[in-house]
Order: sequence, then structure tokens, then C-alpha cells
Amino acid sequence: MMERFKHYFNSILVFIFGFLLLGCQPNAKNTENSAMNQQPYLLHFGLQGFKDFAQYNQSAVDNHPVASFRELDFSPPNLGQIKIENGASSLAIDHVFYVLGTSFHKEDGIEVMTVNAGLNKEEFVRPEQADQAYANLMKRVNQAGWKLYIAPYNPRIAKEDNMRYVMKWGYSIDPSYIFSYEEWQNIMNASGSGSLGYRLYANGLLLNIYISQTKKTEDEKEQYMVRYTFNTIRYDQRDALSDSENNINAYTMTPLELKQAFEKEERRTQRSREYDEKEAIAEGYRIDESYVGPDLWQYVK
Repeated sequence: MMERFKHYFNSILVFIFGFLLLGCQPNAKNTENSAMNQQPYLLHFGLQGFKDFAQYNQSAVDNHPVASFRELDFSPPNLGQIKIENGASSLAIDHVFYVLGTSFHKEDGIEVMTVNAGLNKEEFVRPEQADQAYANLMKRVNQAGWKLYIAPYNPRIAKEDNMRYVMKWGYSIDPSYIFSYEEWQNIMNASGSGSLGYRLYANGLLLNIYISQTKKTEDEKEQYMVRYTFNTIRYDQRDALSDSENNINAYTMTPLELKQAFEKEERRTQRSREYDEKEAIAEGYRIDESYVGPDLWQYVK
């Protein structure tokens, strides 16, 4: 059961590790220049990503043995607007505080990008304003063609059980469905929750969106933060195939070794999914056997 969240927590750990390392360095050049904010910052993955960060931020790259980090910082009231370039699935993100680009393999350029942003332009808003901002965000995500991503080892819970799944796990399994105001309030007011997440994919990228209510004032105004974590499928899958304890590195395998390792991992994740789906059925969940995710191998090889 624990492995289903492996990649999610890896992404969070990457962010925390990078943030702590950067915090020990001199502050990067602040990118709140209002003239530049008139146009969104265009950010790519891959080698072009290095050039993008260098264009917008002239501070030195933060290099470490396991990775290199690049960052952009924006300060209120001049929050940033960025656009993650991904072909037809490019995504504009408003009210940005911070962007961290991470490269684990220099030859692959930027592989992970974490973005912290506000849900609204204002720090505190009425519940209705937060709900409308959430709806607008998900409409943009859907229009850009981002689809539900169910990791190969996770159960394919049917969309009919979406609300039940959200209330238990905090993640929606139907990004095309925009929750009503009443449903949004139920999710945000749920005991121990106050958050809503999505796992998505498009054109070789994986995306976790995590919307969280961070504060509520006595006059019933609310504060929300949104974290976007993008991973290339290539990095995500090759990382899953690697094992530092056993000195296995997917990036140094021959093409045949990589194919064999990928097929072995497929068999393992299939067994894991079958086991978890049996558990889910026993708990009363329905399974969507028609779900088809992305062709992962095309990005791994």
C-alpha cells in the first residue's frame, strides 16, 4: 500500500531538499521586476529549461552531487505569471511565489519543476471567490488537455466513486468534473483535509496539483496555496527502475537491459494493482477497467 505514493513523496522530498539547500545559499536575484511581469515567463523542460532560468535569473546555479537547482522568486504584490511549455498542453500559472527547477541528469536538462502559487491574487478571499478560482483553474487544465493519471501500481477507481475517494484520500480521480460550491465546501471543511489534489499527465509530463486551505480568519475569509509538481515521464520511470542500494542505474543500462528492467517492473506493478483493486472492491469501490494511461515506454527508452 505504501508504494502507491512513492513518486508523490519523492517529488515532495525533492522540493524540500532543494528548498533547504537553496536557503543556505545567498539569495538569488529577485525576479519581481514589474516590467517583466507584463508577460508570462516561458519555462521549458529539457536543455532549453537551463536557458530559460538563466534568462530570467542571473544568479549562479546551485550545484550539488545529486542534482542542480535553479529558482525564480516573486514577492507580493508583484506575483509572477509563468507558462510551462508543453506543446498543445502548455499551462499558464498565475499568482506565482516560487519556481524550483531541478536537474538530476545534466544531459536531460530540467526534469522536475515545482511551483508554489496562490489560488487567488488576493491573500484572503471569500469562500465563493476561492471556489470560483478553483473552477477557473481546472477549466484551464482541462482545456489544455491534461488527463487523469493512475500510476501503474494504483487501483483504477471508477469516477462514480470520485467524491468518496476524495474524502478519504484527498485526490480527485475525475479532473473533468468541477465540484459544485457545496461539494467544494465539504471537501475544504472535512476534518483533517482542507485540500484537494489531482494527478495528471500530458505529452510526456506528469503533474500533481495540490490545492490547500492554509488559513481561515475570524471574518470567514480564507487563504489558499497551490503547489504544482511537474516531472518528465522519462525521469519518473527511470527513477523507478533505479536502485542505489543495489547499484542499479537505469541511465547506464544498455537498451536491452533497460527494456528487460521495464518489463520486469511492469509485471511487478501489475501484481500490485491487482492486489489493491481486490482490496478496493472489498471496500465497496468500483473499478474502471476501461482506463488507459499513457504509453510509458515511449518516454523511457
